Amino acid sequence: MNMAIVFTRVDGRLIHGQVAVTWTRNVGAEKIIVIDDETAGDETQRMLVELAVPVGVTVEIYNVEDGATAIKEGAADEQKTMLITKKPDTILSLLNLGITIDPINIGGMYHESGKTKIEKALFVDDHDRDIFKQLQEKDATLFYQMAPMNKKQDLFSLLS
Repeated sequence: MNMAIVFTRVDGRLIHGQVAVTWTRNVGAEKIIVIDDETAGDETQRMLVELAVPVGVTVEIYNVEDGATAIKEGAADEQKTMLITKKPDTILSLLNLGITIDPINIGGMYHESGKTKIEKALFVDDHDRDIFKQLQEKDATLFYQMAPMNKKQDLFSLLS
């Protein structure tokens, strides 16, 4: 399976200015696939995501199951594609559904009740740590980097 997923990112805000412009330009993405159950099922959220996409870049929004199917059926084969999810759980689900994704950029995981600050925009709780551990057990490479100009950091060394 020769997929053209050139970059995979977990970002609680999905597509926003920084992702839309700097990351798409940096990785040469022509298409963004957003996989998030909540966004896929909410017309307003879908519209907001679509509005944030840079001119000349196409976007497709899926729930986890449809997203995995679409990727298996070639949704990422024609154009250089950036894959974005809101949560690391979605990445784990995709791996469990047979999608190969590596490496994985952990971008913004923002403050929520019960989450501890690890880095500027990286807040995690025990659930997140458990998901990261499961991803690590699947040999996924995870790195924390907010934007291309920031230093790439190994996620597991930040968490330890």
